[in-house]
Amino acid sequence: MNMNFGKPLIGITCGEIYNKSEAWSPVAFGQSRTFVDCVLQAGGLPLLLPLTADKELLQQLSSLLDGLLLSGGNDLNPALYNQKPLTTASDHSDLRDTTEMALLRYSLSSNKPILGICRGMQLLNVYFDGDLRQTLNNDAPGNLDHDASTKLKTLEDTTHTLRLKPGSSLAQIVGSENIGANAHHHQAINALGKGVEAVAWAEDGIIEGIELPGYVYALGVQTHPESLTKIEPRWQKLFSSFVQAAANNKNRSI
Repeated sequence: MNMNFGKPLIGITCGEIYNKSEAWSPVAFGQSRTFVDCVLQAGGLPLLLPLTADKELLQQLSSLLDGLLLSGGNDLNPALYNQKPLTTASDHSDLRDTTEMALLRYSLSSNKPILGICRGMQLLNVYFDGDLRQTLNNDAPGNLDHDASTKLKTLEDTTHTLRLKPGSSLAQIVGSENIGANAHHHQAINALGKGVEAVAWAEDGIIEGIELPGYVYALGVQTHPESLTKIEPRWQKLFSSFVQAAANNKNRSI
């Protein structure tokens, strides 16, 4: 049960961090501080969530949250959308997949606001039985390089422009039907999940934004807006709307 005072508590999912130079050291759970900074700036109280397969613990943890932020990170296991890995070196974490799928399920069952970023958007789509393109052909004629920001070794640049669906929640939040985005992904949505609506596209037609129409608040974006708020301040409106939705959810539970 949520506490009846203070800022809305926003759970931020973590990834597994390996110290490759010191292989003997234990795996760490963590996430980029940019997610934390954006939640703080929006007036939320961020909480980094541990990875665990204990679903009873995750349900208890979810009950404390006012909103769930599914953060960026490595790939989803293709088995989640009934595909086999295209390479033998698939970069996925079964523990993270299990944790986030459970947290998403509990959040949806409690009508809590959800924001998915990059991997988080893909997970939201896969949860509703959508699937992914495991590899984008960035070099094909007419296709954008969706990993351009990685090659530039920065996320603080807008390598392309998103076209937003007029009247969509995302367009209303940022106050425009187009907005700059960075490019830091090698996978993308293929088939949309049941009930999932595409609301943003790159110039080459790749889906880069989704919503769940009729749900209290569930948005996903493929770009990394948490790294763009200084050069494209409109992206901070996304976090502000999410935290406000979480505050509203908190007030309803009092």
